Amino acid sequence: MGIDDDDSAHGGPSPSAERDDRPFAPREQEEIESKTPISPPAVFEVIRRAGNREMSRPPSALIASGLVAGVALGFSLLGEALLRAHLPEADWRPLVENFGYTVGFVIVIKGQMQLFTENTITAVMPVLEAKSRRALRGLLKLWLLVLGANLVGAVAFGTALWASRHIEPEVYRAALDIADHAVGFGPWETLLRGVGAGWLIAALVWIMSTTDRSHLALIVLITYLIALAGFTHIVAGTVEASVVVLAGQMPLLDAATSSVLPTLAGNILGGTVLFTLLTWAQIRVEFDRDHRQGR
Repeated sequence: MGIDDDDSAHGGPSPSAERDDRPFAPREQEEIESKTPISPPAVFEVIRRAGNREMSRPPSALIASGLVAGVALGFSLLGEALLRAHLPEADWRPLVENFGYTVGFVIVIKGQMQLFTENTITAVMPVLEAKSRRALRGLLKLWLLVLGANLVGAVAFGTALWASRHIEPEVYRAALDIADHAVGFGPWETLLRGVGAGWLIAALVWIMSTTDRSHLALIVLITYLIALAGFTHIVAGTVEASVVVLAGQMPLLDAATSSVLPTLAGNILGGTVLFTLLTWAQIRVEFDRDHRQGR
């Protein structure tokens, strides 16, 4: 057994640790650090601090931002409808028209507006770290304010789209067809599709926290996948449900019980339970160790 192996066996420095301690010039050290990926606990801390900032904002600011976000997400349905109305009916059409779905999310996320599905990870992180009733109450308050404002904004956009149905009838018919298909799944299928959307939005928030670049491309890619897969999103789906209800193609109660509520449950399950909690379980030991060491 060599000297290095003996040191490692008795708790001495490993070869990898020795390599990490090699001296480098300051400029080389900066270059190394700039190319070293951010660690999962550091990503968690970035998102946790963002969540704390969101929960400390005045309720009026949250509501105003949530309303604007709800309206902005309506442009996802409008973007799809515009593309469908101007594209020929063909097998490849969904591959193009679903890019319209990304428009609302680009506006909301790049505009740093309050979107409920982002808060299924961002606002949950402080609760996981604090483990207090006060933090949990703050999370529930934020969720209620943002979700309520998002839904009001979404209904407002859906109502405006329905009210303007005679201005661009072809675009409205395309929007109605898209919306009718989106709310036509059964409750359980809608819930499962909501899980997919919730998980992907939480993953998007996580990935964007690891880099300062390519956010636009990431937003477009992830939300395009949500549209192409037919996953359901609570805010965009409420715009769709509003159009269908106002057109008289579905009763309000049916839209709520078979589409809106299952989508909401699926988004929370996918974003908070299947992504955020499992991610926290993965890094909790490392996170606690770093805190004990004062890092």
